[in-house]
Amino acid sequence: MLMFIPLLLVATFATSHATKPSTANCTTNFITQSVDHFSFSPLTDADTFQERYYMYDKYWTPNTNAPIFFYCGNEADVGLYVNATGLIWENAEAFGALIIFAEHRDYGASTIKKKTPTSEPIHLSHELALADYAILISTLRTQLNAHNSPVIAFGGSYGGKLAAWLRMKYPAAVTGAISASAPLLAFQGEQDPKWDSQSYYRVISETAEYYSKACRNNIHAVFSMLDVQGETVAGRTQLQSDFGLCKMPSNAYQVSMLKYFIRDAFDTMSMGNYPFPSNYIAGTAQKPMPAFPVKIACDYLSNASDGKQAETLFPAIRSAVSVLYNVSETTKCFDLPAYPTPITPAAPNDGIWDWQWCTENLPDSFWFSTDGVRDMFWNNKYNQTLIDEHCEKVWGVKPRRDWIRNEYGGRHLLDGHSNIVFSSGGFDGWSSGGIATNVTERDLTSLMIRRGGHHLDLMFSHPNDPEEVVHVREYELDAIKRWIQEFKGDVKAMSWGDL
Repeated sequence: MLMFIPLLLVATFATSHATKPSTANCTTNFITQSVDHFSFSPLTDADTFQERYYMYDKYWTPNTNAPIFFYCGNEADVGLYVNATGLIWENAEAFGALIIFAEHRDYGASTIKKKTPTSEPIHLSHELALADYAILISTLRTQLNAHNSPVIAFGGSYGGKLAAWLRMKYPAAVTGAISASAPLLAFQGEQDPKWDSQSYYRVISETAEYYSKACRNNIHAVFSMLDVQGETVAGRTQLQSDFGLCKMPSNAYQVSMLKYFIRDAFDTMSMGNYPFPSNYIAGTAQKPMPAFPVKIACDYLSNASDGKQAETLFPAIRSAVSVLYNVSETTKCFDLPAYPTPITPAAPNDGIWDWQWCTENLPDSFWFSTDGVRDMFWNNKYNQTLIDEHCEKVWGVKPRRDWIRNEYGGRHLLDGHSNIVFSSGGFDGWSSGGIATNVTERDLTSLMIRRGGHHLDLMFSHPNDPEEVVHVREYELDAIKRWIQEFKGDVKAMSWGDL
């Protein structure tokens, strides 16, 4: 079960910063990594790549065994996480911690040179990324004479999975992990119970309904109306006008892309449903997505009668999705996406992350199912046949649907492990695949932030933070303090007489 934190459980270590720290405060460093840590072939320059990492050492004193806070970089330029992960920045000083943000191989500046521009990224896998992190930690400990410094791993979303897996696979490298919004159970191979991919979009639907029942109902109503309008040229012309599209949808495929366009907007806004303006999910530093974007979007859809009339519902939906798609307020018209379907299986999706989906089945919400009954979308079943065809045509591979379950034990993945805090946000669809189990004797804890977006607990603190995230952060900091004490031997070991 998920744990809810009581008030005033622990003391906070947060410190204030007038200006949020960022990559500008760090030193930029590179380490030479092997392209394939699991091969015994002789290494040449062609067999290595440069992995980037950011370091901040102003709080850290060498030779004091002070801790290292290590962020496990996600599927993007690691600078994004340097600039957003306030939990590390606001608390490192109190711990005297060295701060490291490590970049994931093949993202950002840590690219591996391919044999040809069109060849597959065959050395892009989470296993090799974890090995990169373990080697970087070992190297830093040697270079800095920090062999007795405990390392705490942090990560959100995919990075949260990496932080947990790093603790599981390399327990000597990291003492504990904060694994935020990590869908560690969102795999098709999961059993007893099986992973229900529709559960993701039920969370998105519940987020809309949290603000307005009419909002949810109106979003649900639009999809059947789109099907009707899309049947004729006149109807599709009206769709272009009502939704501000750059081009008229010319066929049923393009009308279906309008459905995804709407679905994806509420998916993204739910993840980024933070209590403060933020450019982490969307927007820019000058024009971030506003605070509580789902609430703003639902304000356009609060009229209970809109779902009965396309002429009022369509413009309202357009205004709602513009909270995301026109956050800059400069967009003149919208282009529709071009996603894989049974008639376009080779259409691209999510860039190089698609390789990780196709090879390791790492979760991707695009493919998840909806039924239009238990959620607010339309009947769109999970289509493994399409996935297989897409992956074969684009990458020449077939997904290994059971690999992650076999590698980590599926729903038994916590067996034998310790010192991990798992957190989830109630507004975030990824909470549907998160850990919801507590194993107190091994310090494995699952925490739910009911009014939280995507790994809100890792973000910089804000006066508008819901009370529950404040106390989740307090619990996480208390756990880190406890793990450091255990690492240093300050906690008395149990004797036979205590058992």
